[in-house]
Amino acid sequence: MKNIRAYLMIGVLGALLTGCATISNQTTQSVSITTSNGKSVVVTINRQKMSLPAEVEISRVDGAVVQVLAQNNKCYESTQLVIKGKDKISGWFWANILTGGTTGSTTDAVSGGMWEYANQNFIVPVDRKPNCN
Repeated sequence: MKNIRAYLMIGVLGALLTGCATISNQTTQSVSITTSNGKSVVVTINRQKMSLPAEVEISRVDGAVVQVLAQNNKCYESTQLVIKGKDKISGWFWANILTGGTTGSTTDAVSGGMWEYANQNFIVPVDRKPNCN
């Protein structure tokens, strides 16, 4: 009887911890994005317009493209920063392999929850146009 309870408890814990990185990390991560000169600029991040500096949710798998467009910022040159996804494997993923086995780790790999950004602070290089007030 004791063995049945132990196996049942292990099974329940395994089921609860399946997809642990996906549950803990989600498929996006909040990162801080600022400019190299510390000034505020309007950017487009994956086709969504916003102002920097800002905290932004970006995909752990796909990353993001941060564009500073001259047409939106009269005193700045156009530039961009590419933030690559799949930066670093999360510690939650490794824990999930130990506790949830292949089911949980497969869920994490497919959803993107197995990834995290090692650096959560990104700086977009910006250059002011000469003689711009």
